[in-house]
Amino acid sequence: MQKKTLKLSLFLTILTLSILIPIITVSACKQKQHWMSAPIYINNNVEGFTWEDWSAQPWLKGSGTEEDPYIIKNLSIDVTDSVYAMMIQDSSVYFKIMKCTFRNLGIEGERTAGLILVGTQNGVIFKNQFIGNTGAGIALIASEHNMIQKNLCCENGIGIYNEWGMFNTIKQNDCMNNLGSGIVIASAHKTIIEKNICTKNAESGITLINIGTTEHSPKDNIIYANKIKENAYGIYLEDADLNDFFRNTVKQNMYGILINTGSEENTIYHNNIIKNAVQSVDFGTPLNNWYHPYMEEGNYWSDYSGVDDNEDGIGDTTFGYDAYPLMEKGGWDLYTPTEEEVLNAFFNNVNRLGADRTVNGSKTSYIIYGVAQLFSERINGEASPPYEMKINEMVVVDSVWYFDEEVENYGEPGLVQLYYLKLPPNFLFDEMGLIPGYWEYLVELSWYNSGELQVMSFTTGFFLI
Repeated sequence: MQKKTLKLSLFLTILTLSILIPIITVSACKQKQHWMSAPIYINNNVEGFTWEDWSAQPWLKGSGTEEDPYIIKNLSIDVTDSVYAMMIQDSSVYFKIMKCTFRNLGIEGERTAGLILVGTQNGVIFKNQFIGNTGAGIALIASEHNMIQKNLCCENGIGIYNEWGMFNTIKQNDCMNNLGSGIVIASAHKTIIEKNICTKNAESGITLINIGTTEHSPKDNIIYANKIKENAYGIYLEDADLNDFFRNTVKQNMYGILINTGSEENTIYHNNIIKNAVQSVDFGTPLNNWYHPYMEEGNYWSDYSGVDDNEDGIGDTTFGYDAYPLMEKGGWDLYTPTEEEVLNAFFNNVNRLGADRTVNGSKTSYIIYGVAQLFSERINGEASPPYEMKINEMVVVDSVWYFDEEVENYGEPGLVQLYYLKLPPNFLFDEMGLIPGYWEYLVELSWYNSGELQVMSFTTGFFLI
């Protein structure tokens, strides 16, 4: 694979002042103003180019606080022979760039982009168009805690390029027809790449590569629920470790998923891998997991021809690297009758013990508790499996897994493992010898945080009738 890694220096600040002075006009559109400008450079450490220095411009509003961020809106920059259309450097204020258009026919031989963030935090890049940029549409260099959402990145060298940064989110963007890859994560860590559409890119839909030494391989990134179709490579990894890929649809690419040398401990599960010319190649096998190691569920493969005699939704024979191939597309959302019963009891509080609920002892009752691994916890190494639950020192082994887009009280996606005890009618009376009244029991939940065992215990009770 010929990779376009954008050999961009971090030192992009020195340009002639003649191209930094804005030229502002108002378009002929009567319904809303659309501002035009020459390249714009913002750096809070350089006098004359701080956010405050630019605040007199009609396209910039706000004050830079979390409550009142700077807002750049309805701005169009179309330039030639420049390193960037807009660059923001060494900025930690809060800002949003919305409904703007960036086009930069960059300098030949230079790493260029439409919008470049260097050493920048707290930005939201929302509903902009990056079309026909020679380099990247958007480039993040050593930047953290930025949201790149619902942008169109079309016919660029690379759609979105993220290098060396951490804790950025790349969400719901449309990256199509780019000359290189749709999204590139280059030696960046803890990125959430979710619900993007990456289609018809000349190289890959999503690439994770190491552009530094061994310790700088891209790690702890979450690649979730993306639609990746008709690229040369759907997902391409090279020297990338400890990343999670799940709920993606990888369809009709030349190579569906290609994991090149030096990539270890990546987990690929709950993906639809459909009608790619070559479904998958993994030069790191068996160092990567093509199924969830605790859930014991893998991926759906359109060319899997195995059978499922026990009707648990998982093929009875392995498929290549995948020990637990799913029988149906999106099969991770299909539940057995027992799983549906437990989930119904959990979500609807059906005769559940604990939290001072009233429990009818003559009916089937349940004890259900679990641990949620949120996206934020995953990228911080917190709340990692294996989990464990004990009730009055008794280890509970039966569990149900489910994925929640907005885990209650947290409002972010997470994978939840629910441990449960199902108690048949009259069990509490006949087997436990309880009488009507209030009863307490001890719950102990344990998990791992960055490799260290964490234990939480509490006493709860219920009213037995």
